Amino acid sequence: MMEIVAPGERTAAKQETRRRLLDAAIERMAAGDRAVNFDAIAADVGLTKGALYHHFGSVDGLVEAVYKEAIRRHAERVIDASLEGTGRERLHHIIDASAALLGSDTPFYRLLLRLHVEAGSSRTHLAPITREVQKRQRAYFTSLVAAGQQDGSIRADVDAATVGMMINATLQGLLVQQLEPAQDQRHAAERFDDLLDILL
Repeated sequence: MMEIVAPGERTAAKQETRRRLLDAAIERMAAGDRAVNFDAIAADVGLTKGALYHHFGSVDGLVEAVYKEAIRRHAERVIDASLEGTGRERLHHIIDASAALLGSDTPFYRLLLRLHVEAGSSRTHLAPITREVQKRQRAYFTSLVAAGQQDGSIRADVDAATVGMMINATLQGLLVQQLEPAQDQRHAAERFDDLLDILL
């Protein structure tokens, strides 16, 4: 007798399969694999490469999904760090958390850097994602500055959008700074934190 599966259960199962494939792809790509090996990724979760084609369509589709998920995971971590306090404190929290994560020299953050660089070079189909992320980040930092101006922790005479843009540019620099020794990365983040205190 055929088992009847409710539509909601099918959707949940599909989402779970997609998540497992994405986790396996992130793990393999973060380990330094330049070539995206569908057979190996699928085998990691006990499936065939047909499952990857079903969920992501192509290598480019999978890489795009990996990039979006890596960005989402990073954003979730740093936003969590910036949810409480005055606007000024929240800005410092997000800068400190970003600097610590971006300078952690973990495979995940090396992958994020690699995909970020490739968006402007060999994987240009990722560029629109990068531009949208930059736009959202600038808006978030600007909102924190504006919140600080409202609660009195940040000077009212600074332009919130300009400061938001500067913070975003600095954090992008910290992402690339992973190529520098860890102590230089920490020093750069501390210097920027001090400079921001003077500015605000």
